[in-house]
Amino acid sequence: MTRVAFLMWPDTFEDWYDPLGLSREDYLATYDREWSISLAAALVSSGVEVHLVHVTHAPALAARQEPSGATVHFVPATAVYRALRQVTWGHRWWERTQGLWRVAPVASTLSPRLLRTLTGLRPDAVLIQDYETLRFDVAAPLLSAAGVRVIGLDTGASARPSTAPWKRWTRNRAHRLLAVHEREATRLRDLGHEHVDVWPVPVRTDVFTPGDRAEARASLGIPMDRPVVFSATRLHPVKNLPLLVDACMDVGADLVLTGDGPERGTLERKRMPGLQLVGWQTPQELRTWYAAADVVALSSNQEGQPTAVLEAFACARAVVATAVGGVPEVVTPAETGWLVPPRDREALAAALTDALADRAHADALGATGRQLVASRYSASAVATAISEWAQA
Repeated sequence: MTRVAFLMWPDTFEDWYDPLGLSREDYLATYDREWSISLAAALVSSGVEVHLVHVTHAPALAARQEPSGATVHFVPATAVYRALRQVTWGHRWWERTQGLWRVAPVASTLSPRLLRTLTGLRPDAVLIQDYETLRFDVAAPLLSAAGVRVIGLDTGASARPSTAPWKRWTRNRAHRLLAVHEREATRLRDLGHEHVDVWPVPVRTDVFTPGDRAEARASLGIPMDRPVVFSATRLHPVKNLPLLVDACMDVGADLVLTGDGPERGTLERKRMPGLQLVGWQTPQELRTWYAAADVVALSSNQEGQPTAVLEAFACARAVVATAVGGVPEVVTPAETGWLVPPRDREALAAALTDALADRAHADALGATGRQLVASRYSASAVATAISEWAQA
């Protein structure tokens, strides 16, 4: 049996999940709203043994992550990291000390216990999330020196590549680099990296399936004659959601946003009559929103390969999106949706106008998107690719 371990990106589990209001217990029992869980589930369903490794402020724990079937290992943070956190945050002098936080990935990852956990699993490969991070620069050389096959997995950090002078050397400690889209793979090859592939972001095509618009709207209390734009996202500045709100106001469409984040207050202050902030949704709830929508929109300033676009296609909904990251590789004008420049309100509004003008046409583009997802991003396709790279 192939065995893979994932070293997840946040310095600690709590750095990422506490702001989402997610406890370790809920993460283990019910959490299924993230690419890592979808990927783990796809691999487990194909017979791969999967281990997700997180550093934590809490005690050590190894337990099953129920939605994916993977084993999660919580490894206590180092004393150095804990001390750095105490010195840097939570006091009145934090503005003077916050610059020290730049070394937090080193303090978190330079951990004998973390290294023992990863090597002790005896994996066929350790996949380290985001090779452009300082965390990768610490983990990849250590694991490689310990005889572990390392795979660097890009999930979007390549949108802002590191300029560190050692970066090429640390990337070369990886047995293989998996870019999130072809443009990033080309950049790596141009830098001289030989073992580069593009990994397909997994989509739960068993859950995200086409639904009846009328039934979905009836269940949500939305009239059939209302134009509805939907976006499944984090409420984060990089998503440029105020721009999407403005564009929807320009065209007279309702806008539904799922998720949460630091932009919630900004969005609430927009006072858009047709704006709904519905918070985090289960995959089943998301499917209903996709079915109810006329079109799905993405207004980001930067992206890797956004899962929400692929989920929309799986649900046979066309997409209006900014041409950033790997988006142009899946959103093709006149085939699967509309592409617009980032930060361009007029262009975004014009594309939304076109998409909302003819539901039948938009739905036909969405159906083409579904064919794309079924052939390239299904669980079986992703699991086969990752398994081959882990053993190659």
